[in-house]
Order: sequence, then structure tokens, then C-alpha cells
Amino acid sequence: MSKNLAEVEIARTVWEDFRTMGDRSGGVPDALRRLLAASDEDEAMVAYWDLENVVVVQGQLHSAALPTVSVLLAGLLDELSADARDLVLELLQQIVMGEPDEDELALGNTDLGDRCREAARTGLWLVYRELGTRRRETAEAILDRIEGDRARIAAYTAGIRGK
Repeated sequence: MSKNLAEVEIARTVWEDFRTMGDRSGGVPDALRRLLAASDEDEAMVAYWDLENVVVVQGQLHSAALPTVSVLLAGLLDELSADARDLVLELLQQIVMGEPDEDELALGNTDLGDRCREAARTGLWLVYRELGTRRRETAEAILDRIEGDRARIAAYTAGIRGK
């Protein structure tokens, strides 16, 4: 069912209404599908790089980053390959750490980073679930940006070892 949830998020978004680096918003849906379906590291990396440097570039967010967050969270509900899950979390981290690109700022989209972090908060428990995996450091970095309850982070990270 969760692949359907990610697909619904992809399909319901009019990607052409969102900006990316180099006007590549039309390619975002396919790249997201390929990332979520990736069965190995090579497939996942190719899809990842079709999103990184497109929706977020060196910490600079483009408006397409916002709907990308919802797709990534919906994808985390699914049984992804370990490599796909690694890079879904990595891309989510890049987005929640980001701030608006200068073009977004010029268009008045000054709160894009905050809105991406707020969107990521809707999947807070999906990120907490990753603390007990090999993605612990990435999950901690995401939580550091989206979780307002520092005591909760401390309680969950105490005694957990990444796999």
C-alpha cells in the first residue's frame, strides 16, 4: 500500500508548477519513482543524483523540494532496499538542512526551508524508526533540524546503537 501512497503524492503534484535548478521539474517524478524502486546502490545513486542538484543544490532549496519531502516520507513507509532507504534519508537530510536559493528569495519564497522542515515533521516517527539502523547518523541530523523536543531525542538515542 505504501508504494501507492508515494505514487499518489507523486501523481497529485503538478511538478511543472515548482522550480528546480535548470528548469528540470518535469524529471523529478521519474527520479523519485526510480529512487524508491532502486534495488541496489547503483540504481539508487543514479536516481539520487537526478534529485540532488535539482531540488536542492549545496544546501540551496528550490520550490520542488517541498513536495519532494512528502514523497520521501511516504516512501519510507515501504519496504525499500537498504541502498534506496539510505539515499531517501540522505536526500531528506539535505532538504531539511537547506535554505531557499537566491531565486526563491527573490520571488518571496523566504520561508521555504521552514516549510520543508514543517513538512518533514509530519513524518517524525518514520525518522525516529531509523535511529536503530545503519542510518542512525542521518536520522539524528534530520531530527536535530525538525524535532523541537530535545528531551525526546535524548531519550530515544540513549542506548541505541546503529546497525
